[in-house]
Amino acid sequence: MTTDLQDDLVTPFHLEGQPVRGRVVRLGPVLDDILRPHDLPTCVANVLGEAMVTAVLAGSSLKFEGRVIVQANGDGPVSFLVSDFTTDGGLRGYIRHNTDTLPTDSQADLASIMGKGQFALTIDPGNAEQSYQGIAALEPTSFTKTVEAYFAQSEQVPSRLVIAIAQLTNEAGVTSWRGGGLLLQRIAAEDDEMDAWNTAKAMTATISADELTDPTLSTEQLLYRLFHEQGVRTFEPLFLHKRCTCTRERLAQILGTFSGADKDEMFDDDGLIKMTCEYCVKTFAFAPDEIV
Repeated sequence: MTTDLQDDLVTPFHLEGQPVRGRVVRLGPVLDDILRPHDLPTCVANVLGEAMVTAVLAGSSLKFEGRVIVQANGDGPVSFLVSDFTTDGGLRGYIRHNTDTLPTDSQADLASIMGKGQFALTIDPGNAEQSYQGIAALEPTSFTKTVEAYFAQSEQVPSRLVIAIAQLTNEAGVTSWRGGGLLLQRIAAEDDEMDAWNTAKAMTATISADELTDPTLSTEQLLYRLFHEQGVRTFEPLFLHKRCTCTRERLAQILGTFSGADKDEMFDDDGLIKMTCEYCVKTFAFAPDEIV
């Protein structure tokens, strides 16, 4: 199987005849396209990558068109992050941090990176319908443990989550970001089916970060390694793409809401107003005659 068929997709699965289901995310070029322009320190990029994997794992289970927004804020060097996923496979993310106070250890725990704070997951069905939001405290050890605690608290669904983010260098010497994640959940089951759940959890705990981010290992191969004894069935994957809502037209409309005096202060030495999207880091330049 070629690499491009293994990347940037989320694949649902369930264990045959057992009350266990899950989803696997594999991110390649999409994750790299989102993280690379920000030139983030490793520990910061790792946390934002985990948030994006989380958004995909949570949002891909929705049975209606909409989006899932993953947010976290803290009193540490990373004060805010957000990632949102649309049910057509669109993904984006942004993170705010203070480089001067970041820990030097790229594998630092979440408390060192974000301090104390909150995690929030919002389900937005669109069409003027009411959104749902669940909130949980940040767990000091990791973002992944925070998400597991959220599922246990807000959805009351026993879950096991593993996420890995890595920078890999290919044979040509090109370095890129990759990510992977597996969410395992127990469907309502009888007491005599707990052994199946416990076995599935134990097998999930054996996944290595290298396996989740390996560009040569397909989702099907990964799941077979884990669950071939129990039997595992995969379903049609959803392919993922980078998504951003910024456009020249939209930003020009925003500029049009400012007063003339405010706009005059925005012009730089080149006689242009420049706006940079926080999500995709794309800069738009506007001449005076382009602004209403």
